[in-house]
Amino acid sequence: MQTFKKGEKIGKYVINSFIKKGIVAESYTVLGPDDMMYFMKVYDFRSIPREQLFEGKEVYEIQLCKELNKEENANVVRYVDNGEVKKGNASYHYLVTEFYRGVLLTEAINQDGRFDLEDAVQITLCVLSGLAFIHSCALIHNDIHPSNIILQELEDGMLMPTIIDLGHISYMVKGRPTFPVEDLMPFFRAPETFRSVYTVKSDIFSTGALLYYLIFGKSPWEVDLGDKALDKLALKLAIRKARSRKLVLETDEVKIPDYMKAILLKALALKPDDRFASAAEFAQALLQQLMPQLAEETPEQPAADSNDNQENNGPVITFRKGSGSGFDNVTGRDELKEQLRKEVLFALQNPEKAKQYRLPAINGVLLYGPPGCGKSLVLNSFAEELGFNYTIIRGPEMGHIYQEGVLDNLQRVFDAAEIKAPFVICIDELEFLAPNPNAEGEENVTPQISALYGMMNECSKKGILVVATTNRPDLIDQSIMRIGCFDRVFFVPQPDFEARKDIFMDHLKDRPCEELDFDELAKMSDDFNAGDITEAVNEAAMTAAYNDVPISQKILVDVLKYKNPTYSTKTRIGFNKN
Repeated sequence: MQTFKKGEKIGKYVINSFIKKGIVAESYTVLGPDDMMYFMKVYDFRSIPREQLFEGKEVYEIQLCKELNKEENANVVRYVDNGEVKKGNASYHYLVTEFYRGVLLTEAINQDGRFDLEDAVQITLCVLSGLAFIHSCALIHNDIHPSNIILQELEDGMLMPTIIDLGHISYMVKGRPTFPVEDLMPFFRAPETFRSVYTVKSDIFSTGALLYYLIFGKSPWEVDLGDKALDKLALKLAIRKARSRKLVLETDEVKIPDYMKAILLKALALKPDDRFASAAEFAQALLQQLMPQLAEETPEQPAADSNDNQENNGPVITFRKGSGSGFDNVTGRDELKEQLRKEVLFALQNPEKAKQYRLPAINGVLLYGPPGCGKSLVLNSFAEELGFNYTIIRGPEMGHIYQEGVLDNLQRVFDAAEIKAPFVICIDELEFLAPNPNAEGEENVTPQISALYGMMNECSKKGILVVATTNRPDLIDQSIMRIGCFDRVFFVPQPDFEARKDIFMDHLKDRPCEELDFDELAKMSDDFNAGDITEAVNEAAMTAAYNDVPISQKILVDVLKYKNPTYSTKTRIGFNKN
């Protein structure tokens, strides 16, 4: 029976509904003081064994959730708050986390059946992203299974899973666990966990079991345990016997390619040394076969206990759904934003009107200007404003098209973008990716540039838009600067008056300051880029710290008087798009 009723208050939260009762905690939905819904776990402090308390004072799950909250990951539940409340003579600790609307993976399978291969891999990649984040904090999840993962379907049909239960999270365990084990799902447990050994590789096994479950609709080596689940030794022997048989990798209903069979066998290897070394390596194995068609927030961190880090074979390419504040992130530059909305975004966001007025399709947009003027910010905000699926490619990280493998990677991106269309491919610092190989700038079409031109030319017919930035348009191979590739070119100026005010305010808000006149600072910094302003603020802060005084208007003005902007936008970079 639940301890708290609907309407009761716990701290500043009001109980909305009861979810479930676990071994050491009860779960609820609650309303916060902001009238937002949250998840809450309530622990009866008296019933928790001492070994399950951090330093004997705090519930491990609460302590480790707070550690994870130092950074955020879209695929791991977010810590919000914690506290203690008394009811009668009992003391209860509570943990509040973000609320997610969706269905548990178990419910999704029960309602709609198994997932197709593409969606199964997409979900697994997201879970691996969350695991890589957890492992990077030197923590182990220990309980990856479908009932601990909630699935949200985004507007475009893409699936976003989140690991919502951290009830068994711990540091690496080789001995007595710091969490209850009675409720662990037997078919998702790695063999070594039955010997009280929990490591990164046991999480890898559980994720392999999850992928198998998504594809086949049941757990690997699943058998009827009957009453054996109540007896620890009988359960262990039953699981061991089931796993002595060959893993089923093909049924009358499910056929998977050989590479997927190989991946499942490696992830579900009974010996830890035979498994993937990390979540990142597991994800890379999937991506090497399916990337980028199924790529979702690829894990980038190595396993916390792995000493044999994998070599970086190129940049990780991730796909995202455009959402967020869009152009609201870009302070000032109203003229540029209005141009982009009118000349590019309007037709894409209003296809019926575009068809009615026969507005021409746009294949590519180029944003150019000197370093530090905010092109990358505009690029990211453009994708958010549009709301399509998108990926961001960094030119210096990808390499140039004359390097081995770069064109192949680009082709995979364009192929995936066509599948996930409408899609925006964002390329930051295009001059690195497609440099002009001719010293004098004359046009001489190479096979590599022809291949890139073929990908971009009229890509709008496939539902793809390319948006790129560059500091030096004159260094880009002119063969891809034609109409049909880049149809719109926009100059991105240095931060305008309002943007400069905002940058000053942002950099000074957490420092000891006197009352400041930000309008004067913005006027004095005409033609400064963000880096120039940052440097000026840092110099002023150093002077103030040395003299042990607050940062004053006079100190800032004195710094600005002798500083010159790094680049002047009064002379625009020469550019001819024809």
